[in-house]
Amino acid sequence: MDYATIVDRAVKEFYSVGSNEAHSWLLQVQASPEAWQFVWELLDPSKSGEVQFFAATTLHTKIIKQWDEVPENDYPMLRDYLVKSLKQPNTPKFVLLKLCQAFAAFMVNSYNVAKVEEDTSIVDDLFNALTPTNSQSMLELLLRVLSLLPAECERRRQMCGNSHILVSGWRKTLCCLRLIFSSCDTLTWSPTLMIPGLECTLAWFKTDRLPLEAIGQIYSDLLVMAPHYAPDRSSNSSCSEHERGWEIVQECLIIIVTHRDLNKWPQTLWEWARVLTTTAKEHNTKYFCEVLTAIGETHSREFLIALAGGSNDMTHKQTAADLVELLLECTSQPGRYPTDETRSSIPFGFWYALQDDLATLDQPVDKWALLALKPIYTRLAEALLEKSTLPCRQELSNANEREVFRCYRQDVADTLDYCYKVLQEDLLKMVLERLGRAICNDKSWTDVEASLHAFKALAEAVGSRNVRYVSEMIDAILSYIPYDRYPAEVMATACSALGAFAEWIGEHPDRRLKEVLQFITLGLTKGPAIAPFASMALKDVVRESGNHIKPFALSILDTIRQALPSVAPGSGEALRLMYATGKMLNTLPEELQLTYLDATLGVCIVKVKELLEQPLFVARAGVTSHLKMIVACLSTLEGTIGKVVLDGLIPLFHQIIAHPEWSQDNLTLEAMYLCAQRSLPLLLRPETDARPLLSILTASYKTWPHQGALNLLRHLILLFGRDQDNVIRSVLAEISSITLSGVKACKSVQGDLSDWSDLMEAYLGVLAQICKKNVGLLLQIPDQIPDMLQCGMACLTLPEISTVKIAGSFLSHAIAQTPHMQTFVQPIGQELVSVILHHVVGAATQNHLEPCAEVLFTLNKFYFEWHDVWLRAVFESQSDSAVLPKEYTTHILRERTKKGLCTTLKELSMRCRQKTGLSSNPRNDRTFETLT
Repeated sequence: MDYATIVDRAVKEFYSVGSNEAHSWLLQVQASPEAWQFVWELLDPSKSGEVQFFAATTLHTKIIKQWDEVPENDYPMLRDYLVKSLKQPNTPKFVLLKLCQAFAAFMVNSYNVAKVEEDTSIVDDLFNALTPTNSQSMLELLLRVLSLLPAECERRRQMCGNSHILVSGWRKTLCCLRLIFSSCDTLTWSPTLMIPGLECTLAWFKTDRLPLEAIGQIYSDLLVMAPHYAPDRSSNSSCSEHERGWEIVQECLIIIVTHRDLNKWPQTLWEWARVLTTTAKEHNTKYFCEVLTAIGETHSREFLIALAGGSNDMTHKQTAADLVELLLECTSQPGRYPTDETRSSIPFGFWYALQDDLATLDQPVDKWALLALKPIYTRLAEALLEKSTLPCRQELSNANEREVFRCYRQDVADTLDYCYKVLQEDLLKMVLERLGRAICNDKSWTDVEASLHAFKALAEAVGSRNVRYVSEMIDAILSYIPYDRYPAEVMATACSALGAFAEWIGEHPDRRLKEVLQFITLGLTKGPAIAPFASMALKDVVRESGNHIKPFALSILDTIRQALPSVAPGSGEALRLMYATGKMLNTLPEELQLTYLDATLGVCIVKVKELLEQPLFVARAGVTSHLKMIVACLSTLEGTIGKVVLDGLIPLFHQIIAHPEWSQDNLTLEAMYLCAQRSLPLLLRPETDARPLLSILTASYKTWPHQGALNLLRHLILLFGRDQDNVIRSVLAEISSITLSGVKACKSVQGDLSDWSDLMEAYLGVLAQICKKNVGLLLQIPDQIPDMLQCGMACLTLPEISTVKIAGSFLSHAIAQTPHMQTFVQPIGQELVSVILHHVVGAATQNHLEPCAEVLFTLNKFYFEWHDVWLRAVFESQSDSAVLPKEYTTHILRERTKKGLCTTLKELSMRCRQKTGLSSNPRNDRTFETLT
């Protein structure tokens, strides 16, 4: 049985049952030299489409991967076989396309680079190979191969994929394309040639190798094609064909008008812009919106200068005005976005670019430009206010459409912010007047809500400045809007707007701060549609208002106390209310603080205690949610009640660490440690008041080592660092001993330390802090220091970047503590250098090299003579000095900056990997070990 028959059966088996064995065998067959012979038999029309496709794929694969197997003398014969296969009638389209790809690859591989100096190009060779091209079928075939030629040139770039080859072939390609496109109106040729012609044009454009003067020659042809394929043009062709044609024409035009060199040809830019705007005006403007936006964004500064009258040619100003008018039409086109239309969002980037360029202009052009932009941005703002009105609920029933519209509204808000930079107070006046008309004329509630949404969008631009109309707008929100007649969305947006202007309200508390707080706290009681927005506003206002909120603290706390039971524990709303609780408590005298502390924070503590009595799988979410609420309150709480708070938390912590399940739950422990950590700044006498946490910390870590415990330890070390009783030493010693024992156990069973990378990162962070601020504490447990250094070295080679960085920081700070640490660093110096070089050879990224450079740089600085010895010992021990060049010893030692040393290590890494073929995965790399 011959090869072709066996392959035929294997292909059928693969497609019928998806056999992996058949697939593997077929891949081997593709790579075999025999494939060049039997593949032609598989292309016979009698074979199935799947078999023919496998044969065509094999040809393409062989040409791009095993081209060296073809003797140069056989090129003509291979070309003839390929052409014969291409011309074979009734070939399935998907097979024909793959054959075209194979033939394009053949043309690229067989093309003689020396011909670049001659008159003929690779396209000439292609035309000659596919002669005659006077029939429609042959011309279509030629276009398909031409479309694939640029991509294959790029694939074979090292041989003939340079721009000169493509440019030299573009002239003849262009002639062919223009001949086809010129028949667009007369339809001398069949319309079926148009799409392949456009696809060919786009493929050549996408190479990004054709200069502007080359691709610009077809610009006018594409503009003629554009109306022909515009979606609203009636045609006898299928809808899908027209859609595809329009997509390609549009993409080609965008590539041309955004070409990197077009700004160097101002006359061409203005001519193309004029023709484009004229074409768009004569036909349906909205379909040209993307092309108009592309040219507008890319050359916005030129258009702005023309609008300002800064150009000597008045036709430029008219063209710029036409472009702006067309894009205003697009932005303001009627219909609901995104159900009725989807194009009004396209020009957003142009409006931003136009106002952004305003700041780049010199005087007096900048003043002229501002005057020219004001009426434009006034119309733009009016259009956006109309387009951003909320739909009725039934209009956007689809969740995806609702999300798209939400993003659209955010874009509207951002664009209104751009408008403010041009219009300033006039925009606030416009929004206020629109709100007034909507209320007085009893317009739809959506107009009221859209005005509030626009006001909110301007908050960042206004800041805290005493800008006119802000106070009037706030008065309207508080006093003139009949919320009882409108849906909940109106009050929700009003709360959001007040929260957005929290900075302004805080700077002008005399402007109705009391009424603002009353309005927001009222919103807290209005149910789930409004309360979340009210809680966000409350958080923002209390944050910015400082002591000005003191007179209103009791009423706000009462409202919060009433609202808390109705919100989901741990939700954003609950956390914001607890954040505000802490702020409010800070303004009260101590006796009142304790009263309201019990009613808010105390309730959370009691609830956690109750939940801890339940099984973990039932109450876990509730426990962590309430602990997060406690953390939120503690994050803003100040004053002298810290001991009271901690005394209330200590029994809770004991209950957690004594429980067989809760004491080993990561989420619960993380929240518990964070509560303890946030309570520390509230203590008046932390050296005394925080002592109960030491035993809790030690006991908990013994049961279940957690990175949160180590983060808390860092803060306690700072508190107890100068404590005369030195109680923190024993805590550090015990926790460190537990951690190091775990590292040793992991190594003894050849475990992966990466599984504990978070814990290692936190532990090394503690050690780095001690080395930096209080190395004497570390010297009190000298028996552990060697193991600490070994742990740092082990973590220096992990793939987790953050752990590697903190390991480098710890080692560097330890090395820098001379003479205190010298007796510990010197014995492991050579091993440390060897580990670092191992990591350098296998490091995959720049981020891995930086910590290594930091450690070597510190050794250079504090152990220079020993470092010289250690480096030479490691380099000279290599069996092949060409793999690890000895001269890098000098390079490393002479570097005087971390950046320079990092560059040296990068060069060493690349050189060694090129010599030895090291893998890019530092975890699996063992090549360095074979060198030592």
